[in-house]
Amino acid sequence: TGLPPIANIVRKHITDVGLALVKKQSVNAEGDLMPYVQELLDIHDKYTELVGSGPEKGCFQGHNIFHKAMKEAFEVFVNKDIGKSATAELLSNFCDNLLKKSGERLSDEALEDKLEKVVRLFGYLSDKDIFAEFYKKQLAKRLLLARSSSDDAERSMIAKLKLRCGAQFTSKLEGMVTDMNLSQDIQSAFAEHVKDKELELDTDLTVQVLTTGFWPTYKSDELNLPKEMLQCVETFKAFY
Repeated sequence: TGLPPIANIVRKHITDVGLALVKKQSVNAEGDLMPYVQELLDIHDKYTELVGSGPEKGCFQGHNIFHKAMKEAFEVFVNKDIGKSATAELLSNFCDNLLKKSGERLSDEALEDKLEKVVRLFGYLSDKDIFAEFYKKQLAKRLLLARSSSDDAERSMIAKLKLRCGAQFTSKLEGMVTDMNLSQDIQSAFAEHVKDKELELDTDLTVQVLTTGFWPTYKSDELNLPKEMLQCVETFKAFY
């Protein structure tokens, strides 16, 4: 058939467009790189529509040879670093901006749609483990500092990554979210315990019980706690 030569032209065109974007952004590698990620998503939307998702959809009706050409093109430029930043890091930062309270405000539907698009772009990364490392640290910060805009959105994103990369890739991320939910239950039970036993605590106490293997490793500081806090800690230990 005459399709392979046309597919080669499509692949070269998409590659050229992508590399031109990388080149343009590399001049401003120190600036805000989130608009660059959005441009990658927009290019992906454009060519996904062009190639099509099935018969009678798009110019190429979803033909496999054109999907392959598009995949190969995106793998070339999506894996180019911008200055010192790998695309894996930029995608994780983009997700962080979508999922934290202080980030971009979107409706549930728009957020779901954008996360889905990010995961499609993530599929082209050759260094998915680098993305996982950045994502894990940023997720930990969102959870521990109560900066996450939505528990459902966090779970949805993890589910999308799991679908693409398997359970092993997301097991620690799932464990972190589960830890936070269990900590809330433990906190409620502790409050009941204090009330039932009529214990007097000199200060409010909020405890998060974390599973070592799931979370990033943090340097532990030696602290000299005041006696009021020590009393709280001992009371919780006795309860736990």
